[in-house]
This record gives sequence, structure tokens and C-alpha cells, in this order.
Amino acid sequence: MKLWTFQSAELENFLDKYEVIHADWRLTPVNWRPAYQWMATEMERHGIALNGHAPVWAWHSCGKWYGQPTVGTARSLLTDYQLLNGIVNIELEVPDELCLLSSYGRFNELLDEVIDYGAIRHPECHYEMFSLPLEMEPNDDVQAAIPCIRKEWIREIRPVDIKPGKDDYDWEMLV
Repeated sequence: MKLWTFQSAELENFLDKYEVIHADWRLTPVNWRPAYQWMATEMERHGIALNGHAPVWAWHSCGKWYGQPTVGTARSLLTDYQLLNGIVNIELEVPDELCLLSSYGRFNELLDEVIDYGAIRHPECHYEMFSLPLEMEPNDDVQAAIPCIRKEWIREIRPVDIKPGKDDYDWEMLV
């Protein structure tokens, strides 16, 4: 399955040394961690082993089915600090059985619950995020949680060249 993930440009240095890169729980946002842990549990429940690692987030469809991320996608997710320190967009080809697809909009509802209450109070209300329609809902994207990044999955690495404070980009331009 073709996916795209935004990662620190430093990841390229790790790829010179390691065949497999895992996400470290210590690097996940503390206030979002219950949502990330819930997603990790869902991945395990769907047969995707994480072996104690955090999920890696990627994009399956942005704006349209199989649409790759745009400047608008990147700008809505990445902080000025991340952009100043260097971000790359990595195109991957990941085995289907290692991808848990979900609605980005519905996952944000889960994040809102975690931020508002510090916990997921009604997990059963969020399972709908995994029931993807054949057609994407308007203004929603499809994200993928994967267990790692394997060097063999990488098809292309492109720098994300967006400068903080500059707002005259074509927001639909692919990154």
C-alpha cells in the first residue's frame, strides 16, 4: 500500500545505520499519549505487532482517495520549529496487512476527548474511525498507523520546503 509520512530530516542519518526504524514512546506528545496508546492497542487487536514501540503515522489519502499530502496538509500538521529543523516526506510501499487505516477526522475527535478529559471516556464511540467508506467524507483524510519504517519500503524521500511565516504557497501543491 502506498503511504506518505512526514519525518524529521534526521531520519535519513538513521537509515544509513539501521534497516528498521521504530517510533519511541518518549518522543510522543505527553498530552496525546493516551490516544496514541489506544491506537497501538487497536493495531495489536488487528494483528499488527508493535513489540512495545509507538505507532508510526502516515497518510493514505489526502483530499481524495490515494491523494498524496499537499502543502496544506503539511502546514496544518507541522510546527514552525519542525519546519526550521528540517522535515522530509517519505513515500513508502508498506504491506497491506501492516497498515491500520482510519479517518483522520474521527481520530481528531478522539484526540479532543483526550485533551479535554485526560482520558478516553467512551472508547466504543471511536471504533467508527476504522469503517472507511468507499468514498472519503468531504474534508477528511485517511491516515495509516504502521509498526515501523523499513528501509526496503522506502520509494522516495523529498525535503519539505516550507518556510514559517511565508503564506503565499499553493496550498494544493504536492510535497
